[in-house]
Amino acid sequence: IKRLQEKSSENRVANQRESLNAFYMKNYPGVFDVDGKKMVMNVDGSFALYSSEEVSKMTSEGKIKIEYPMSKGGRIADMTQKPALVMTE
Repeated sequence: IKRLQEKSSENRVANQRESLNAFYMKNYPGVFDVDGKKMVMNVDGSFALYSSEEVSKMTSEGKIKIEYPMSKGGRIADMTQKPALVMTE
């Protein structure tokens, strides 16, 4: 029972993080487009805003990639979300 409780606790944290990221990616990217900013997920999971020019430059340099959101622990593609911009380094 202890082992199952530990595993459940680990899954809870990962599921909460996945839900929070899904919320951010569904609700915020369009808000910042008005100011010419793009929301990019950093390697540590936090988010940062960059100008469209900065994003274009970093994408061409390979520092940003497009990632398609997954749900259910990475088993199912979440088609309700737009592709996310993610830092590679």
